[in-house]
Amino acid sequence: TLPGEPASPQNKLIRKEGDFMNIKEYNLDFEPLADRLYTNCIIIHHSASYDVSAAEIHRWHKEIGYSGIGYHFVIRKYGTIERGRPLNKIGAHAGNEVNNDSIGICLAGNFVSQEPEIEQIEALLSLISYLEDQYSKPLKVLRHRDVFQTVCPGNKFPWPLPGIDTEEDWKRNLILRALEEKLITENHDPDDKADKWFVLAVSLNLIDRILEL
Repeated sequence: TLPGEPASPQNKLIRKEGDFMNIKEYNLDFEPLADRLYTNCIIIHHSASYDVSAAEIHRWHKEIGYSGIGYHFVIRKYGTIERGRPLNKIGAHAGNEVNNDSIGICLAGNFVSQEPEIEQIEALLSLISYLEDQYSKPLKVLRHRDVFQTVCPGNKFPWPLPGIDTEEDWKRNLILRALEEKLITENHDPDDKADKWFVLAVSLNLIDRILEL
């Protein structure tokens, strides 16, 4: 048992696509936390340390004045997924603007000096899939370094992740979903500048969709 780590954490089985995802629970105590109202992306981090538990990171973060662990999940060296901050709460892992609509996942290890274990990457991919099922939409997956000036999660972290949309794929999927929801009526280049008429048309289509409900 690591210092500050409860001796007997509980494992919680979460159903995912007919299977079960095993999430280790520590029932950590937090100062008051704000609810996250929107969830659009996942931010990937490394702990820049040894194979550390969510409970120990919780202690570290409390010592520097956080309400508790800033990440929502920690993935240990051989793939164990551990619960950190409650999933519905705003995290403290990538800056205020990003924290407000993101889920923070930290892989234990230092990927500046070594690559993550294959079990960690497999667990990460499973967790991303589970979260997208929970929110019923694709979530944009980014590294900490994509939103903040940092090397995290390290140059030895594999990128792009296998089977995960690139930024361009994510943009195209957004256009496809807008077409499905009838917010737009024809295909568009997601990088095209949006004229006022286009924004107005999307707004009116959105009103029509709401009235149909």
